[in-house]
Amino acid sequence: MPPLGRGPSAGWGRHVLTLGLVGVSALSLVGNVVFSRLLGRPTYGAVGSVLALASLLAVPLSAIQSAVTRQVAVAGPRGVARARPTLFSALGAVAVVAVAVLALPALDRLLHLRGDAVVVLLGAYLGSIVLEGVPRGYLVGERRYAAVGAVVLAGAALRLGLGWGWAALRPDAVGPLAGAAAGEGATALALVVLLSRRRGAPTSLRGGTEHPRRRLALARPVRQEVVRRRAERLRVREVGLSMAGFTGLLSLMSIDTVAARHWLSAVGSGYYAAASAAGSIAYFLAAAVATSVFPDVARGAAARDRHQFLLGLAEVSLVATAAAAILAVAAPWVVEIVFGSRYGPAAAPLRLLACSYALLGVLAYLVGHHLAHRSRSVLLPWAGSGVLVAALFAAHGSPTVVALDALAASASLLCLLGTASVRLERGTKGLSRPAGR
Repeated sequence: MPPLGRGPSAGWGRHVLTLGLVGVSALSLVGNVVFSRLLGRPTYGAVGSVLALASLLAVPLSAIQSAVTRQVAVAGPRGVARARPTLFSALGAVAVVAVAVLALPALDRLLHLRGDAVVVLLGAYLGSIVLEGVPRGYLVGERRYAAVGAVVLAGAALRLGLGWGWAALRPDAVGPLAGAAAGEGATALALVVLLSRRRGAPTSLRGGTEHPRRRLALARPVRQEVVRRRAERLRVREVGLSMAGFTGLLSLMSIDTVAARHWLSAVGSGYYAAASAAGSIAYFLAAAVATSVFPDVARGAAARDRHQFLLGLAEVSLVATAAAAILAVAAPWVVEIVFGSRYGPAAAPLRLLACSYALLGVLAYLVGHHLAHRSRSVLLPWAGSGVLVAALFAAHGSPTVVALDALAASASLLCLLGTASVRLERGTKGLSRPAGR
């Protein structure tokens, strides 16, 4: 195993991926701003609830990405089989679209969509995420950060452009979902193409091509190790833990928005959707950092290196805290500038949701930490989801009350998962030497 902290992951590539993911979040916010102004509060409430449901359903479908990234980061790009997972993801994409079509009546009753096209586009969007998960996991595990960051940012720009154009011509819920499905589909296809292309030949420090004999000498230990263990298959247990953990976490980000659409008035759900869209900035900024440091955290867990965990936790917590503080203080101005004066009542729930989403960003890092250790504590987010559901049933009279329920659930889960992470790190060394050195 190469020394931790060296190579592309410690250079500019990781920052390119972080900036790309931040750019995706920024374009998502711009999309919410555009749709809130073009569609009006009742229709925008429907769009926000559908996209929140899509985020919830997409987690178990794309969670394989985290499992792939962890295994590639530890075993190396040639130590993990990729043919079967890629084939299964393609078959799964087709199956998801079929399931969405079959679920048309139930989703129409739940979200009051009044149109089958929205649900079909939702299925296409989720199917594209399924197809994207495996190649994206491999590319991030191989530390091809810059390419992944550029592709996902371009896909988000395409999604916004198509959705904006459609909504301007016809103000209904179909346009944003059509743009989302098209942009995510283009992203998935681009990542598949990138995965099929091999990296260039290794180069010397002087910039020229490495001498064939030198390259052969360097590659011999790697080939021997690959022959010894061959290509490992993804373990069902790891994929299952990833799916279960991130589904429980992202349910905290989605259940409250869906509940607001179901229990509040059409206008009230529009206020909550606006506050949720603005508050999610804190989550996506922290989650972008957590994604870019996850390969190093996985390698640190394999090497029993506590330093990698503490470094990543400090970085993610700093970003989440700064984002939440800015959003909470500037909530009235954010709502006024971004959504307009008609959404003024969204400032109160925004203050609470900014803190809730910041905690969720830190929780995303902790879930990845437990996944790197193959710990069953990754299932703890379901306890937070249970707290949220119970709180929503007990109190859901206004957007502010629903936001307070979400904050209470996030804080409770942070206590549980943080305690489990501390126990998990007991006995590890502060700075250990990587295995095999």
